[in-house]
Order: sequence, then structure tokens, then C-alpha cells
Amino acid sequence: MRVVLMLVFVAAACGPAPDSNNNNGETPMPDASGGGGGGGDAGTDSGGGTTGTAPGGTCSCDADCADDGGNQGVCIYGVCMTKATGACASAGSQGECPTGSRCWTLDGSSVGPLCWPDCSAHTCSGTCDSDGSCAPAAQGNCDVTCGSACSCTMDAQCGNGMQCVQGDCVPDMMTGGGPGPGPGPTCTGLPVRDCTGTGCGTLVTFSPRTNAAWDDYPLNGETASNQYRSYLRKDLMMLVSYATSVVACKAQGWTSGIGGALGLGDMSEANGAIPGASIGSPGHPPGTHTNGFDIDLAYYQAGTANNRLRAICPYTSNGQDQSHCVGAPTTLDVWRHALFLGTIFESPRTRVVGVDGKAGPMLIAAIDQLCDDGWLSATACNNIALAYETTNMGNGWYYHHHHHSHISLKPASFLSNGFCLGDCANTGKALPGRDLRVHRVRAQ
Repeated sequence: MRVVLMLVFVAAACGPAPDSNNNNGETPMPDASGGGGGGGDAGTDSGGGTTGTAPGGTCSCDADCADDGGNQGVCIYGVCMTKATGACASAGSQGECPTGSRCWTLDGSSVGPLCWPDCSAHTCSGTCDSDGSCAPAAQGNCDVTCGSACSCTMDAQCGNGMQCVQGDCVPDMMTGGGPGPGPGPTCTGLPVRDCTGTGCGTLVTFSPRTNAAWDDYPLNGETASNQYRSYLRKDLMMLVSYATSVVACKAQGWTSGIGGALGLGDMSEANGAIPGASIGSPGHPPGTHTNGFDIDLAYYQAGTANNRLRAICPYTSNGQDQSHCVGAPTTLDVWRHALFLGTIFESPRTRVVGVDGKAGPMLIAAIDQLCDDGWLSATACNNIALAYETTNMGNGWYYHHHHHSHISLKPASFLSNGFCLGDCANTGKALPGRDLRVHRVRAQ
């Protein structure tokens, strides 16, 4: 899979298996079928008709770009493309596109499947990628108010109630001022963050299971003597141990939540299998929670007895469990969880962190504030890899993350920047030369 190295990603569908990491007796529903998500109804978009700029040309707005047959013109980071007539049958398929263009999704935008102009058939104002497609240049951009995939550069471009965070307009949902100026207490005696040498991929458990920073308690059928779902790579264990310890130290004087240890959920089984596989009931999608690369964790909370895995928001509608937040989080300690995530983002091994779609914008805003106030390092603030879906776009984050967040580690040799949960079809395309920053899955 390839990625848009800039904003939010939308990849092909990969619906998750039911995930039961909670202690409320909830019964998560399976993900809906389908997924591939688009960026809105084509009937409401403002393409350039037949008189605008041809595919591959320069643009600022969708209206600058000509339609190509039945394919509507759109502006993608300063380059005219067209929308595909449907989901890409495969990476680079042609049936959904006019002659001279091929189909890929744009991992980093919710615009949906696009027809990328072939450099051999069009004059390219951007750069020709390894597939021979015309792609936006590294610094290419367009007007975020009228282009289908553009980066904001200031809050004013985002409209009322929105703010610009690393090129993306997100809701400005913060009502409190946060913990004030950082960086806070100097922390000594922290666990080592990074694993070096051999053995970093060895599957281990947390030791001790519980302390002032983390709480690896039995759940999902485990017992105190058989926590069979709680094995993870040594390097991931070290990273989580470090990040929770930083929160315990830095936030000890904060009044935003209950404080205390963070509850830990499913990891892998001792042989690297998906938790539950040994009893014939794997609890996660294929391609995730294998070989210790993934861990589910509770949210830091306010107004609860502890920080264990439980819903942080309303999640029912008409008496039916929706398996995702249907209203704003009510028990999320947004500041501690933002500090935790920011500390996780300090590590170059972090692939992605996934959260519920209602929590995502709040956490992005809080991370941004903590960056401004000096609580988080520049490394963390420039490495935000947070995924969430505000509508179900098939990437696996929409359901079952109302009671936990999910950390996924990069393989030691990291060749794919895919950010869906589990296995997805490889129909995404990258924007060459762009730095990897924020990854949010949301509807435009």
C-alpha cells in the first residue's frame, strides 16, 4: 500500500472482526460491509465542466479542472485529476477512468477513488511517480475551501469552529485552557524507551503487571494466572512502559481527570497469534494483533473509578449498541491521553494510533495545544500519526474504538505506510516527497 504523506488517508475496505476489549459487557457489532469511502456526492461538487484545465494541469479549485467524459474534474494538491466512476477494481485499473488515466485511491484524503493522469498521455504540472502517473509535487497545494484535497496553512482558512493542525482543518473542540505552560516536572528514573540490540522482537509480558503507570489486568476471559492475550514485542512493551510513566510523572499535578495507571487490553498470544485464536475465537481482524506489533489500551478518564477499558461516550441509539461513540466523549481525560499519545509519537517505530471518531478531533486539538505550551517535543509534534473515522470509510477505525485506543508498531524493516487496521487491498497511492504527518480518516 502507498500513502498520501500528508493528511488523512482513505484506503480500501477492510472491516474489522468484532473486538470485545471492554469491561462493560458490551457486544460490539461487526463492521458494515463495503467501505472505500468517497468525498461526498458528485452532484454537489463544482468541477470545471468541459472548458477547464485538462488532467495533469495546474489548479487551485475543483472548478478549474475540466471533466473528462463522464469523470468529474477535481483539484488534488494543485494538479487536476478526475473522479473515478466507482471503486478501483485493482491498483491502477483503467475501467473506472477515461483513456489516459488510471485508478487509485488517495491515501490521505477522503475524496475517494481518483483517475490519476498518465504522464505519457498528459502534460504534467506536478511530478511523474514510479507508476508513470502525474502526481502533485512535494510542495504542491490548492485552496482548501474549494479543492478536493488541499492543505490549510492558517486557521482562517478553516472557518468558524475549526482550526488548522499540520495542514488539516479539524474541529476546535477544546473548551478548557489545558494544563498551562510546560514542560512540567523533570522526570528521573523513567523506563528506557527504545530497544536496542538483539531480542527486541521477542514476545514478552509486562513486568510487573501493574504499577503506578500501567495496569495489565485480566480481561476478555483471561485470569490472573493465565493472561494469554497479553504478549507483545519487547520494543512495544518498552515504549508503552515509557509513555505511561511519562504521563504519571508529568501530569501528577493536573486536575483534568482521575490520574492513575492506564489499563492495557489485548496484545497477542504467546505464539504471536491473534488473541482468542487458541480458543477458536480470534477477536481482531486478520493482519492485526499478530506477532506482538499491536496493543489496545484504555483511554485516560475523568469521573470513573480507574482508567480501565470502558466506553468513554454514549454508544447506543434507540436502545441498540452502535459500537462507536454516537455523542461527544463524557469521561475522556483528553489532556492526559493527548500527552500519552504525543509521547508515543516521539518514537520513530510508531506506525499509527487509532481512536474513536468522536475522540479524534478532541485529541488532535489537545496535542496541538500541548505542543504550543511546550509539554511535547518537536519530534512528537511533527510525527502525529493518529487515525480515526467520523464516518465508516472501511479502514477499520470506525467501530469498536469507543472503549480503547490502539497502537501499532512499525516492522523493523518498514516498507509500507498503510494505516488501515488489518489487511486492506493495495489500491492507495502516495504523493511523492511529502513528509508523513497527520493521518486522520474523516469525511470532508
